[in-house]
Amino acid sequence: MKPRRTRFGLFKGHVRSEPVDIDAPIERVWDILTDFERYGEWNPFTPSVTTNFEIGSPVELYVRMGHWRLKQVERIEVVEPPHVIAWSTTMGHRFLISALREQRLEAVGEGRCRYRTWDDFSGLLIPLVMLLFGGFVRRGFNDVARGLKTRAETVSAD
Repeated sequence: MKPRRTRFGLFKGHVRSEPVDIDAPIERVWDILTDFERYGEWNPFTPSVTTNFEIGSPVELYVRMGHWRLKQVERIEVVEPPHVIAWSTTMGHRFLISALREQRLEAVGEGRCRYRTWDDFSGLLIPLVMLLFGGFVRRGFNDVARGLKTRAETVSAD
């Protein structure tokens, strides 16, 4: 999780969840992952998200970072059902902070899938961001993965 410097003087950082195998069909897990209205029922890290899923449209995220509750506005970058949803943000100029968050599902057998999420950061302020928030983000991503697994394995197929 230590930031590294690129040849252009920018820093890069990467935070990821542990991969989680889920005993539920990928389509069911995708439906849960993209049902943002119900995030508060299972997602302790990001209990509220609003978007219309159109590429380039805003994503309003309410994120819990320890004692802090932050509102972030990002942009939808990728929607590839039932495998990938991604959004990005730039804070200030892209040379200061930019990030791309991906959530990915992969089928790993009949009625089973694997979930992973990560955030790729870059910019001059990344060492500070990683120092202050990297641990919160990693814990939050792992909480999301565990919450999604529990939700998908306990909810009945509709």
